[in-house]
Formats: sequence, structure tokens, C-alpha cells
Amino acid sequence: MAKKILLVQLYSNGDCLYATAVARQIKTDCPGCHLTWAVASFCKTIIDNNPYVDEIMEVNSVIKDKVSTYRPFKKDILRRKSEGEWDEVFFTNIIDDNQAYYDGSIRSAILKSYGKPITVPIQPSLRLYDAEIENAKQFAEKHQLSLYKNVILFEFAPLSKQIPITKEIAIEIAENIVQVPDTAIILSSAIKIDHPTTAIIDGSALSFRETAALTHHCTMLLGCSSGITWISTSDAGKQLPMVQLINAKTKWVNAISRDFERFNFPTDKLIELIHFDKNEIIACAKESLADFKQAKIKYSRPLPLHFKTTRFIVYNLLCYLNFKAIAKHVEVNKKVYGNRLNFYGEVLAGFLMFPFRLIQNTVRKKILHK
Repeated sequence: MAKKILLVQLYSNGDCLYATAVARQIKTDCPGCHLTWAVASFCKTIIDNNPYVDEIMEVNSVIKDKVSTYRPFKKDILRRKSEGEWDEVFFTNIIDDNQAYYDGSIRSAILKSYGKPITVPIQPSLRLYDAEIENAKQFAEKHQLSLYKNVILFEFAPLSKQIPITKEIAIEIAENIVQVPDTAIILSSAIKIDHPTTAIIDGSALSFRETAALTHHCTMLLGCSSGITWISTSDAGKQLPMVQLINAKTKWVNAISRDFERFNFPTDKLIELIHFDKNEIIACAKESLADFKQAKIKYSRPLPLHFKTTRFIVYNLLCYLNFKAIAKHVEVNKKVYGNRLNFYGEVLAGFLMFPFRLIQNTVRKKILHK
């Protein structure tokens, strides 16, 4: 009888893309097994048609990033496993005790949560349907993308919320960039754009998956380390030269540069802007079209290393007295960065802030409940 395995990666689109490597590894480690993937309904399409997934189990009971709904769900899954529904279960969401695996890279944390060596290629697996590829092709033909020398795919309004970009700011940036001759820009998000300039194109008509196919009709990506960025790195997308807008101070840092360097992907076609400056974004994008190498030298800056996330991870784990996971978090980061005083300072800060933040959160919940 085929071994029954459950992979739990509920959200988000980018994280599910990373986790496709875990699904592939499971199929390698357990040939012939039946793999079910538990996923939130709003992320289900990212694993449609995936060759390493036999069955999809939609989950709507767990609110994204809310541990109070995740823990009962996890407990129920483990109960069902003990009753024989699955032979093995793997949880890869970076929530609850899996936060221990965070080491400055979301992909790294997800792969570590599998608990076994990853020997398969880690490029995200995405299998598009012929109709999705055709829809992207028709979109390209409708907007005559082949007539432009430069076609920029602009990922804005990111669900990762790493940068404070609005529809109005995105349009203003696009209006400036298309002043470069033979340049079009596709504003990719769920937000509909109605702009009189032919070269400023609304990308909301395409699905997330169809946008992966659209990358083959583009020449550059202006992104912000969210779903569109990572879908362009999948085996269904086209690896484009990237100008990435990164908030170096965000709590959950997931910079492309750190990820690519960690997993030995080339970074010569990557520029990261770590300060959200509208004029700098415009200037960098324009110069990248003329000479990407020189633009990279001029604008790209190394991402500062901070461990601010650690104090929040320690707090979250202390709420459930999960000292074992805290120790694991220290071990994981020590292996990557060595002994760093600023890291241990953040661990201490997590312990020191715990009673005060716990009281603050308890009071806030009582007020909201009233």
C-alpha cells in the first residue's frame, strides 16, 4: 500500500512556491507515496497541476498568521494522523514552533522545517495549463508588447507589505519610466489600472499563474520580493533582470540578494534599493534599461544585517513556554552567522519585553472584546 503523507503549507503564494521543493523531496524520499497538500483556499491555485502533489486539501479554518487558530488545527491533524489517516505529516508554515527556523531567509526556514536533507533542485515548481499560457500570449499580442524594446513588469501593492507603495505612486513611477523610448510597463496587481497612456498597461486582467507565463514576454522586473517576484523564478517563469524595492527594516526580511546568495543563485542581474525613494527608483529603472551593470554599481546597496525579528520570535514562543524552539532558533542562527552579540542581544530583548508586551496585548484584547 502506498505511503500516505500530508504536507501542510497553508499560505502564502510565495511560501507555497518555496514549499514545492519540499513536495518534490518527499516524492524523492518516498517513491510511490500519495502526497496530500493542505493549503488555504486563496493559495490553492499555486499548486494546481503540480506533478508532485496527488491531492489538495483546502483549509479555511486557519486565519493567516494567527497562531490561536493554527494550533487547534495542528492538534487535529496530529490526532487524525494517530488514527491512521496519514503515515507522516510535515508542517512547513513559519508559524508557532516553526518560527525557530527563521534565519533571515523565508525559503531557508521552510526547507529546514522539513527536517530532512533537501537534495532536489529548489527552484519552485509551477505547471501552467495550456490555456494560461495562451491567455498570456493573447495579452501580449493585444498590447503589442513585441513592438517595444523594453517591457517592464512592475509588481506593486505587494501582499508581503514590505514597502509602502500605493496605486498613485506606482502610476507616477510608471509615467516617468515610459518616457524612455520604446518602453512599456505592466502594472501587475489585483488593482485595476485605467491609464490613457498606451504604454502603461493594466496587468490585473491576468491571474497570478498567467503572470508567470507573461514574464516570457517581458525584459525586466521591477519588484518588491512578493509573489510576482518569486513566481518569475519558478520553472514556469522567465528569470528577468530585477530591480527590487526592499524595506531593510521590515520585521520579516526576505531579500532576494540574501536568498540568492544563500542558495548560490547568480546576483549579477539583481539590483536592490533599500531606501524607498521615488526619484531614485525612477532613475535606477531608467539607467538599468541603458546599462544594467553600471546601474547596479551605482544604485545597489548591501542589505544591513539585523536580528530584530528574533525578539518577536522569542516573545511568540514564550507565550507557549516553548523554550525548546527558542533554543533551536539560537542554534539555527549561530550555524549561519556564528556568535554575534547583536543576535544574542535580540534574544535577551525578547525575554525582557515579554511580560510588558503580554500585559499590553492582554489589555488590548479585553478592550476590543468589550
